[in-house]
Amino acid sequence: MRAAQVPHPRAAATSASSYTAASSVQSHKRSHPGRATSSNTSFGKAVQAIEKETRGQRDNPKWHEWRENRITASVAHKIANSHFVNRKTSEVPQSYLKAVVGQGPVIQTPATSWGIRNEKRAVQEYAHLKSRNSRGGVKVEDCGLFIHPKKTWLAASPDGIVKNNSTGKPIGLLEVKCPYKHKDQTIREACKDDKFCLTPAGNSYTLKKDHPYYTQVQTQMAATGVKKTDFVVYTKKETTIAPVKFDAKFWKATEPKLEKFYNDVVVPHENKNHSA
Repeated sequence: MRAAQVPHPRAAATSASSYTAASSVQSHKRSHPGRATSSNTSFGKAVQAIEKETRGQRDNPKWHEWRENRITASVAHKIANSHFVNRKTSEVPQSYLKAVVGQGPVIQTPATSWGIRNEKRAVQEYAHLKSRNSRGGVKVEDCGLFIHPKKTWLAASPDGIVKNNSTGKPIGLLEVKCPYKHKDQTIREACKDDKFCLTPAGNSYTLKKDHPYYTQVQTQMAATGVKKTDFVVYTKKETTIAPVKFDAKFWKATEPKLEKFYNDVVVPHENKNHSA
């Protein structure tokens, strides 16, 4: 199946013949969660095509198109922890909605510029470090947007797929961060900042479970079906790897909140736009 044959996320939410947030969610609820139907299999093939079509990510217009109207890993933490989905208010966080439907502002700051400029170098540093401790070495392959094959309102774009250099077998996902605030520090120095994403664990580091990046990588693993991620932090002084495993308990608590936001906020928004 070609990606072009997959209903586009911007399709009208009231059309029975096209992809809609409502029909996607209802279809998932009607089917057994562990049973693959022929339509799921077909869409699974299309998901692979879309991932390839959207490689290059932010530099690829297709990537931006396929992200529209989907909750992506980068906004998952804000949505899951919003007062709205936790039933503390009925007021919809409009900035979060705009981020999902593709209407949010594109802001270029020194921090984002630093991250973009140093991402490739960070990946190279990671591959070097990882290869020293992996038989056969590793390689990092670029990837595009992964759409969850069953929950098609959910998507993620890891920084890469890590594979064994000898066998080509996937090892896990890669997510890289280049924190501008701590760019001139070692990782241990950065850990003195309570808001930093890592915490010391002996001679290594772990990703804090209450940090937005933890939600991000868990969403990436849920969307891709990959159960391991190497979370990498790069500074001018040091590069470190914090392995993260898929946290089923965490995801079981998080996913319904994301789905609530999609059903209660994104779907009505798209229906309103279509009928206008």
